[in-house]
Amino acid sequence: MKKVMTKIGKLAGVLALGAAMCLTTATALADGDQDFTLHNETKKTIKEVYIGPHSEDEWGDDVMGDDVLENGEEVEMSFEADEDATSWDMKIVFADGKSSVWTKLQLTKITDITLSYKNGKPWATWKNGG
Repeated sequence: MKKVMTKIGKLAGVLALGAAMCLTTATALADGDQDFTLHNETKKTIKEVYIGPHSEDEWGDDVMGDDVLENGEEVEMSFEADEDATSWDMKIVFADGKSSVWTKLQLTKITDITLSYKNGKPWATWKNGG
């Protein structure tokens, strides 16, 4: 009887470990490799943000929806795990109607994008992941 209980105990341990690994993997797959934080340091309100694969001709939907990004604020940009493009374009529309576009962003490497103004023009700097 003792050997049976030991085998059942080992089996339960293996099953628990497998379940924990599945949960960890599912959590990791919930986020895409292109996720990044967008920081607004422009001294303007950002009304709309469009992000799309560089290979696409159209922008799609505003990822901000009804929200805006005030100066000094940041927002997490998350992608589906099945997105596979590595080169992305980003369009920002400010509350005053002016817009700016940045192309060929390597979002699989970028963790943070900070928008600001430099010499009177919208400027983007970014940090790559370690």
